[in-house]
Amino acid sequence: MLFSGSSTRLLLILLSFSACTSARVDRVVAPSSVTAPTTFNHGLFDAVLQAHVTDGYVDYAGLQASDALTPYLAQLAATDPSALSREGQLAFWMNAYNALTLKLVVDNYPTASILRLSPVGIRGIPFVIPRVNSPFEVKVGEVGGQVRTLDEIEHDIIRPQFNEPRIHFAIVCAAVSCPPLRSEAYVADRLDEQLEDQARIFLNNPDKNRIPARENKVEVSKIFKWFKEDFGDSDQALQAFLAPYFEGEVAAGLREGAYDVGYTSYDWSLNDQAELTEPVADDR
Repeated sequence: MLFSGSSTRLLLILLSFSACTSARVDRVVAPSSVTAPTTFNHGLFDAVLQAHVTDGYVDYAGLQASDALTPYLAQLAATDPSALSREGQLAFWMNAYNALTLKLVVDNYPTASILRLSPVGIRGIPFVIPRVNSPFEVKVGEVGGQVRTLDEIEHDIIRPQFNEPRIHFAIVCAAVSCPPLRSEAYVADRLDEQLEDQARIFLNNPDKNRIPARENKVEVSKIFKWFKEDFGDSDQALQAFLAPYFEGEVAAGLREGAYDVGYTSYDWSLNDQAELTEPVADDR
């Protein structure tokens, strides 16, 4: 095939741009710069969360102005967590997910919703195709020497490797209907206690879960619909999972699987301390 001079120049520019983009996205930190310690200090992230998170809501404007995340992100990039204990690895990856979510929002702030970061939209309405143009498929930042997406951390690392359903109450996708972002980092020696606390807070919040909604029905977050297999893959198994977090007749009914299960609506509005905009609904 023959190309005109202008076409050839255009082709060379596109190829050059593609190569540069690929180099940026797929860049891996040189092995010599990645260490595999047996302990990891999340103090830098703890300080960020204490300073910028209140009752699950984030001061994104202040976080953006402070650039406080940068030192912790550099720490994540240079650390291979494989030598940590199981609890240490899980805490590492959960903190990495939450830190990269904050980075994704801060890099694009202000925005009404993380879904607005989808590159495809119709009259300002986000059009998200999972695993194609989802904001959770954006290459956000380096962890362990490799550029990661949020979906990679959640679906390729945390869920299959740790088989811990309570992570769904701890990793936060920057939406109002998500579990509240904790004002402290997760740490290995308190991880079970922190996960249990997150579960109780989330499950007993009537804005996110209504247990019960009425005499014979519970309405739970769509998180339980999207990740049904993580909670036993049936309404009865889900209720058995929920039962220990409640008391009396409600707990007894859950243990017996006595309730019909429905789902609450999901508000994708940003979990921003600034004045909230109209809810960004999701009907999936």
